Amino acid sequence: MSGSGNKDVDVLLGNPRKAMVAMAVPVMVAMVVQSMNNMIDAMWVAGLGTASLAAVGVAFPYFFTLIGLGNGIGVGASQAIARRLGAGDRDGADRVAAQAFVLTVLVGVVFSALFIFITEPAMVVSGAGDYIDECVQYGMPLLVGAPFILLSSLFSSLLRSEGAAKRSMMVQMVAAGSNIILDPIFIYGLDMGIGGAAVATVLSMIISLALGMYWYFVRRDTYIRLGFKGFRFDRSLDWDILRVGIPASMEMVTVSVVSLIMNHIVFAVDPVDGIAIYTTGWRVIDMLMIPIMAVGFAIVPVCAAAYGARRGDKVKEAYAQGLKMGILSMTAIAIVVALIAPYLVMLFTYTGETSGLAEELTTFVRIGCVFLPFIALGYVSNGFFQSLGMGMRSLVTTLFLNFVRLPICYFLISMSSLTALWWGMASAEIMGSVLIGVVGAFTLRALLGTKRTVGPMGPPKV
Repeated sequence: MSGSGNKDVDVLLGNPRKAMVAMAVPVMVAMVVQSMNNMIDAMWVAGLGTASLAAVGVAFPYFFTLIGLGNGIGVGASQAIARRLGAGDRDGADRVAAQAFVLTVLVGVVFSALFIFITEPAMVVSGAGDYIDECVQYGMPLLVGAPFILLSSLFSSLLRSEGAAKRSMMVQMVAAGSNIILDPIFIYGLDMGIGGAAVATVLSMIISLALGMYWYFVRRDTYIRLGFKGFRFDRSLDWDILRVGIPASMEMVTVSVVSLIMNHIVFAVDPVDGIAIYTTGWRVIDMLMIPIMAVGFAIVPVCAAAYGARRGDKVKEAYAQGLKMGILSMTAIAIVVALIAPYLVMLFTYTGETSGLAEELTTFVRIGCVFLPFIALGYVSNGFFQSLGMGMRSLVTTLFLNFVRLPICYFLISMSSLTALWWGMASAEIMGSVLIGVVGAFTLRALLGTKRTVGPMGPPKV
């Protein structure tokens, strides 16, 4: 299906291979910049000492949960909008976007109201030790700014849903660029310390949100139109968003919960250095996973649009292209990073207080490279499930991937070795990713084997 009058939408509904590249590359660029922002943020925080660096790691699961809620609603809206665009239902796509906006505002306000009063107990649960004050200073601004953070994430998802990946990239890059500039100003210039890093993050999200709102409400040149005249909640549209959005959010919450538990497991082996290595090491791994995360984001609107257009052949082609892009890119990255790991970790161990972490942090990164090629199976398959409206299938496989890590690592506590924990983590990632890939292959086979190969509104019964 083509001829919509909008170049981005036409690409989205056209050749799946070209659409995957057109969607994934801008997302990847934006995520690289965002990851650079995270690394620079960690570098500035590292200058405050090990306690501040550990505080960021302790607060991160809550920030990650917040981002997960935003991504969940965004993914839910993205697949619902793209499916309607594939079916030629532009008015329906507009209504989904409006529902998603209001839902996001409500979720953000509730999140802030809930956590702002329990910040300190929440940080204790997350594994905060003697550096509880730093944890609260960092966590409080993020919790207060929850609505702005969620809305910034939503606008990025809405733009991807109509194929405007470059604009989505700009929203994310503006947020990252603003934070890079504001970090040293608030942390050191205004002498706000670790709290300044969080304030800079929230302000950068507000700036990027302003850009998205300008396109949708002032310039009004997006394909999807956000209008609220006569707005009312529509249960059928809300369910179409939330049947994927809730499981997608729960996936991110699951990762946060597992991170909380892993913090305690690592704490049992090494309460300060271990936490700093684990949380900082995952920052590096997250950076390395950018290409496959970008492919996972890209496959949702591409497959959903093909699904809405009743084109099973395009669904299959997009899925195959996603796997190819993911596996090749992650394998290449794993090889290169394993070689340069000692130099990479210098970014986080440049002070006298943190230099002692270098050797074990290098080990963590190299072990992480072992499982990187396998995770392509998980990210691409979960994006595939979400594009078909199979939110629960994506959630169940993610639950297995994450929770299988806990008993393995808990058993390894008795070895009193951080390296043993890292190997336990890697083996769990490999097992879980392979399982998700197998489920993905069976899902595609069953989908293509049904008489009703694809359809515009509901998930296939497979």
